[in-house]
Amino acid sequence: MKPLVVISKTNPASQNIKSALLQAEKLQEKEAGFWVAPDFCMAEYDGEIISIVPMHDASFYIFASTHKSSSNTPAFTAHTPGNWGAADLGGEPRMLNAAFGSKVKAAAQKMKELNAGSLKWQVAIEADHHGPTVDKPILFVEIGSTEKEWNDENAGRIAAEGILAAIRSTAAPPCYVGFGGSHYCPKFAPRVLDGNEAFGHIISGYAIEKDGVDEEMARQALEKNAEDIEGAMIDWKGIKQEPKQRLIAILDGLGIKWQKA
Repeated sequence: MKPLVVISKTNPASQNIKSALLQAEKLQEKEAGFWVAPDFCMAEYDGEIISIVPMHDASFYIFASTHKSSSNTPAFTAHTPGNWGAADLGGEPRMLNAAFGSKVKAAAQKMKELNAGSLKWQVAIEADHHGPTVDKPILFVEIGSTEKEWNDENAGRIAAEGILAAIRSTAAPPCYVGFGGSHYCPKFAPRVLDGNEAFGHIISGYAIEKDGVDEEMARQALEKNAEDIEGAMIDWKGIKQEPKQRLIAILDGLGIKWQKA
């Protein structure tokens, strides 16, 4: 079964990336809004990107999307979607997806490589957030953070190459689950972008402090991964003391190796 690139008809970055993929690859339109290449498929759907549940089955999903930030900083981002707590932005509450850490790493590293010689935007890894909730491994590859960047053709090409790198990567770096830190994962992102490790789920300190930590959610983060997890890393200063001690007790109880990041 092939991976599926998911496109939203109404998402400008999604449309930009679709155009770049159609130019770069030999994609045949088999039916309206569904294309097939030798090693992946692409499908276009109605609706908001964070609410799309693909009708087409796949080995894993890569969603091409906009990224928004309060600072409007030009950026490329990659991450696993999922809801540690409430489902304020699509998906189901208290439901993580299956992460594919090596694919997030491959996409982010390719975007960083291509971006370094051209746009020189930020390349970021984000903690788990927003929907949708699906039944196969999933990652988002995004262009941020305003209409100008979403529609930039060079940015579309770079994000498309990041998606292709994820599809075709056979690398198997050691993969961890990250707990703590801010949304852009200051302790984990450098390991993904420049180091040897990959991360499946990354749960921010804010999410843990806001929604708590219990064995059920910890199990989801540790078990819902497309590849074996080496253990957990904890941003030691990125979680308040009380929830951090609860998290450590849960990890110890589950027999999970953990280390400070």
